[in-house]
Amino acid sequence: MEHDTATLDELRARLAAPVPDEILLLALTHPSFVGEGPERTLLSNQRLEFLGDAVLGAIVAELLYRADALLPEGDLTQRKAAAVRGRSLEAAARRLELGRYLRLGRGEEGSGGRGRGSILADAFEAIVGALFLSCGWNTTRDFVSRTLAEELAAVEQNAGNIKNRLQEHTQAIGLGTPRYQTAPAAASGLERRFSAQVLLLDEVRGRGTGRTKKEAECNAAQAAFNAMSNAGGDKS
Repeated sequence: MEHDTATLDELRARLAAPVPDEILLLALTHPSFVGEGPERTLLSNQRLEFLGDAVLGAIVAELLYRADALLPEGDLTQRKAAAVRGRSLEAAARRLELGRYLRLGRGEEGSGGRGRGSILADAFEAIVGALFLSCGWNTTRDFVSRTLAEELAAVEQNAGNIKNRLQEHTQAIGLGTPRYQTAPAAASGLERRFSAQVLLLDEVRGRGTGRTKKEAECNAAQAAFNAMSNAGGDKS
């Protein structure tokens, strides 16, 4: 796709940020558009994708940190991973219609690359990198907060649904119904906290803490689900 000034202005309006033409074009350039050799990295969006990945992680970490002053490190880590996973970035890229603006090689164009999830997620990270270089932290933070609002809200909502999701998964693979053991934990300042562990076939598969029994059990369920996913037990 050729990009004239009007096209770039249209995308800048979607981003709500004054990213210069040169860096915006670079963020939209897939490696297939460049070809092979060293130019593939230097003249495509790969370096901006690398930068954007790091900036995006830091911004989401800050947003989650400020959203709940009592959330422990493990829970913050889990929620961050959910918010910045490929499917989340792909969804945000589709809402921005980034696929319309990508510069792709003929082969990638012909094989449907403009709508491919991994390419869209990478382009979103490259845009974040371009925003950070051009406009700084605050503008980039506002962009991430706005464009990932649905994913950040879903992270909070899914924290309460994880027990059902875990049970559906364990029953489907023959591990039966999870059983929870919950008890008061050591006080954290003035805040009373609870600890929980989830057992499958009498084996502890995850542990968590929370301000309420429900929150502790949800965090234990999330830990169990993550462990099973990392071991290859969840292909969703």
